[in-house]
Amino acid sequence: MLENAPYNSKYTSHKIQKELLNILSSKVKNHIREEIRDSKFCIVVNESRDESKKDQIALVLRFVDKNDFVQDRFFYIVHVKDSTTLTLKNELCVVLSRNNLNVSNIHGQGYDGASNMRG
Repeated sequence: MLENAPYNSKYTSHKIQKELLNILSSKVKNHIREEIRDSKFCIVVNESRDESKKDQIALVLRFVDKNDFVQDRFFYIVHVKDSTTLTLKNELCVVLSRNNLNVSNIHGQGYDGASNMRG
């Protein structure tokens, strides 16, 4: 990609890198949405802390593709203020609706054994 770029164009600034990552992320999420279509899907949520001690959740979508194979796709990671049930539910709903995935199509859910999600 950079072979045809001017010699002084390195595209290494943080702003440019983030912009490129956002473009790639958007394309990957679009592809996943196309794979899921209007099918039922499961969510797998893993809550952890990043290196800066901020809580975050990782969202993986599990679905059956058009060839009848079960697929797991990492979909999103989001920072959350805490890991209470209400916060996780609200963040999941925001992420899914922002990405045009219907919450009513969730067929199952899995968590990493977090005590606040039991019961």
